[in-house]
Amino acid sequence: MLDLARALGVSRATVSNALRGKGRLSPELAGRIRALAAELRYIPAHAGRALRTGRSATIGLIVPDFGQPLFPIFAQAIERAAKSRGVAVLVGDSLGTADGQAAEIDNLVGRGIDALVIIPTRGTMVDAAKIPVPVAVIDSAATRGNTAASNHRDGGRQVAGHLIGLGHRDVLLLAGPKDSRVSRERTDGMREVFARAGITPRIRYSITSFEVGAEIGAEVDLAGVTACAAAYDALAVGFVTGLAARGVRVPQDVSVTGFDDLMWARIVSPPLTTVRQDLAAIADHALAVATGERQGARLFPVELVLRASTARPRPSDRNRTDDNRRGGAS
Repeated sequence: MLDLARALGVSRATVSNALRGKGRLSPELAGRIRALAAELRYIPAHAGRALRTGRSATIGLIVPDFGQPLFPIFAQAIERAAKSRGVAVLVGDSLGTADGQAAEIDNLVGRGIDALVIIPTRGTMVDAAKIPVPVAVIDSAATRGNTAASNHRDGGRQVAGHLIGLGHRDVLLLAGPKDSRVSRERTDGMREVFARAGITPRIRYSITSFEVGAEIGAEVDLAGVTACAAAYDALAVGFVTGLAARGVRVPQDVSVTGFDDLMWARIVSPPLTTVRQDLAAIADHALAVATGERQGARLFPVELVLRASTARPRPSDRNRTDDNRRGGAS
């Protein structure tokens, strides 16, 4: 920075203001400073700046498991929100365990981050009071201390309402893990709407993965089932694959819905009806709270995306399930 100042005959403070976009500099002078900085490939010394200011301009992000397809997308959304604020992101992976999450919190705090964004590992709670930097939590509305979340319950309601509107009354619900607050919010929303219509879905719990979804699709008893609502796209896409392997057609034989609108949902055949989250808005609010720009928790709306994996049940299917409820032959 001193070399730039000497070459242009200005003060070091003037160079600093031009590179940071601050101060009352003429556009012509600021442009000359930035042009020379680019020519000389000037790179700010963030470590030195941190020593002077006491801030690292670095945010920590902890995700539960990068093996799950949603979390790399979340990390990208956080990265974009951070870049818009001129800060960097250090990412830690809890590897799906509470101990891994605790270790990553200590690791990132020890590296001098200014704040921390945590997507909690399933079954854990984050006690922000015990972490010595500001913390934002992205999970569910039911999570104590949550900062930003999608309205998972309403997404479940939208899925159930869509299936009921098509005429489905015999539904298999792939609920994901029992100890997941997000899964519980989604499935509770579905069950709430189904219950109002007099429908009790069959519920199957499992870990959340494409492979498990495929296994369920390949072996589950589909007698009387006309639709499957999955709490996660990974389960739904796997389920569609497992059905195809045994010759069951989607949506002609069974309609299928997911939740998250992953890339998989758009490229599976047929494309998946699912629920889309506004990850950019969630990431922006979490970063804003972590950096002190805003306060308070927010719940973000979700959107049901209709694609080709859902359709009305065939008349024969409706008649068969009506007979089953009346005690007739299947």
